[in-house]
Amino acid sequence: MNLKKFFIGLAAAFSLVAVGTSVSQSNTAYAADQKIVVNKAKKQVEYPAVVNGTYFTQPTRHLCVYKNGSNGDKAVLRGEASEITFYNDLKKIGAKPGNNLRPADMKAAKGQGKRVEGSKLNIYIKWKGHKAVPVQDCIKSTKKYKTDFRFGGNLGRAQTMNTGCVACFDSCSTGIVSDHAWPTGSTEPNHVVKFYGNQKVLPKDGTHVTMIVKLAEK
Repeated sequence: MNLKKFFIGLAAAFSLVAVGTSVSQSNTAYAADQKIVVNKAKKQVEYPAVVNGTYFTQPTRHLCVYKNGSNGDKAVLRGEASEITFYNDLKKIGAKPGNNLRPADMKAAKGQGKRVEGSKLNIYIKWKGHKAVPVQDCIKSTKKYKTDFRFGGNLGRAQTMNTGCVACFDSCSTGIVSDHAWPTGSTEPNHVVKFYGNQKVLPKDGTHVTMIVKLAEK
């Protein structure tokens, strides 16, 4: 009888350990996705994100990446909505995808990269108690330039690769949006330029912000 009680107690102990592990894992999960606001009249989408202060001091090629993508923690802004939803919402405001880049373009030698095409987009960042700031002011880079973000498209690769890339600092064959100002290969593998979040402009790490992406006037 005592032996039977021992095994029952042992099983109960294992059950508690299992439950404890489950709770611990669930506590590390990100919150549910937030809603993207689509304003057809203004031809803009408002994408929810959170500032990742890591990239105030470390370089990154990513402006914004969806939190559940494989690159979710590699961007200045951690996105709180799917990049697939973001793609579809850009089409709702009349943006047209370029779809002109291929994975092979990402390996281009210095000076031979291609530039992303697609509808031109103006991007702003706003947060509670602060007016919208042009994304140009929210970025630090090792070379001076003027942003020229485009709706690159890349829906198929975004779905297949699941990187979560919403917006990239240089032309990208996977990101939904990327910058025509810098051809493929500018960050990797050629290291022509480095990008950071501007700590003097952006709010502190963990702050909820809205990335406003507006279809540029022709």
